[in-house]
This record gives sequence, structure tokens and C-alpha cells, in this order.
Amino acid sequence: MAAYRRGFLATALGAFATVGLLAGMAEASTPPLAWAGAKRLHIMCNVAGGPGIDQAALGAQLCGEVKRLAVKGAPVPVDVITLGDPAVLAADAVTLLVHASVARSGDSRLLAFTIRPYRVSDAQAAVLFGAAPRAVALEGAGVSGAAAAAAIDLALSEVLPWRSAARGQKLK
Repeated sequence: MAAYRRGFLATALGAFATVGLLAGMAEASTPPLAWAGAKRLHIMCNVAGGPGIDQAALGAQLCGEVKRLAVKGAPVPVDVITLGDPAVLAADAVTLLVHASVARSGDSRLLAFTIRPYRVSDAQAAVLFGAAPRAVALEGAGVSGAAAAAAIDLALSEVLPWRSAARGQKLK
């Protein structure tokens, strides 16, 4: 009898694991509700940094680089907005919130950032988490270079539905 219970329990747990895996796969093929009916994409950057860091200039450069990469294949217009812009409240728009920090270490600088989509909506459509935080050494005076572009591009692939084609997601 004990062997029968262990066998039944193992079979039941295996079935639940399979159902959970399939449910996860089904969720991965559906973009978050925040993207439903979106007609525009805004990008807003907030860069913090210590002494000697021109936060405004780096914020503008970072937003420019995010826009340059986000427009690739975008089915909606993409523009950059600034803090306080009422466009962030537009019902038909999703805003990518790019939160970054720049730290200086000797002659080099390190950019740490994350990107999260935001849209005015009810709680069911809220996106709680965005791209995983990333850090990249900056080359030159601004936000440029292959390493920064690759890190931003990877973060965008985690938050933009049209970049998630491999997972079957599409902007509707």
C-alpha cells in the first residue's frame, strides 16, 4: 500500500509539474495587458550620478540610444519624453521608464540601469517587473559603444513584445 501511495504521489506531482510548465509556456506567448491597444511608445530616462557626472546630458544620450534601438521593428511610433511630460499619462501609450545610475571609478565610468514599461491602467494591467538590471562600462564621454548598445538591446528584448517574437509574443 505504501508503494502504491508513493507511486501515486510521484505521478500526481509529475502531472502538476507538467501542467505548471505548460501554463508558464502559455503565459510566455501572451504579452502583458499593458501593451493591449498601445498606439505609441514613449521613453523616459532618469539618470543619477555623483560629482562630475552630467546627469542631464547622460540622460539625453541614454534615451537617444534606447530610442535608436527600440525603433527597430516597432509597430508604433517611438519618441523620447522628459520627466514631468503629461504624455506619460496618455491612455494609448506605453512609456519605457529607464532608471540608471552612473558611478566613476578612476578614469572609467559604470552605467547600471533597468527598463520597465509603464502605462496608466488598472492593477490587472500593471507590469510589476521589467528587464533585469544590467551594468556596463561606458566607453568615451557619453553613452556609446558596443557594450552599452548590446546591454540596452538585451534589456529591450525583455520588455518589448515585438522583440519577443522568439517567444511568440506580438503587440495587438
